[in-house]
Parts: sequence; C-alpha cells; structure tokens
Amino acid sequence: MDVVLSPIGQPNSWQLRVDTRHPVLFDHPTDHVPGMVLLEAARQATAATAGRPVIPLDITSEFKRYAELHTPCLIEARPAPGTDTDRPQSVLVTGHQEGQLVFRSTVTMAPLTQ
Repeated sequence: MDVVLSPIGQPNSWQLRVDTRHPVLFDHPTDHVPGMVLLEAARQATAATAGRPVIPLDITSEFKRYAELHTPCLIEARPAPGTDTDRPQSVLVTGHQEGQLVFRSTVTMAPLTQ
C-alpha cells in the first residue's frame, strides 16, 4: 500500500502508482496528485537508484504543474550531476505527464555507514 512506484521495464524509470485510498497520502479528497505523493515517489526512486534504503537529508523540489490523477506519470531518477554514479549521494528525480515536466527533486541522502 505504501509503494508509489510501479516498474515499467526500463532502468531507473517507473510509473507513478496512485492509490487514493491511502490514509496518509490522500488524507482528503483532491482532484490531482498531492505534492506529498510526488515527494514520496522521489524518495522511493532515490532508494531504488542507490540500491539501498536511504535517509534523506535534504529534498529540493520544483513543482511545475499539477499531476493529474488519471494520466500516467513517468518517474525517472539518475545520480545528480557531479555525483559518483557508483555511490551517489544525491539523486535527481523527475516526473512527466504527457511529455511535460510535472516536478523535479534533488534528494541528498545520508552517506553509507561502514
């Protein structure tokens, strides 16, 4: 129930999974995907890209337009520019609907502990 990403068979790409019955992410009726769902998608995409559970230290986001509930939203993630691609400390996550940018987030995670 808490998973908001659905695999689409391409690396570091998912379709946003929207379950309006979720009691926290959809705590009131709405006509669009709440920003909280997009932030959770960014966190989950970061963990999947890093290949490990992550503790976000910082999330910087820019929301460009509403994410519509009934239109597929493609989520993509990649190490942020200037980040080691083998062990990224920051991941850039974007969401697109119908080819248009919905949001972008840079998630900075706590380093791995040895």
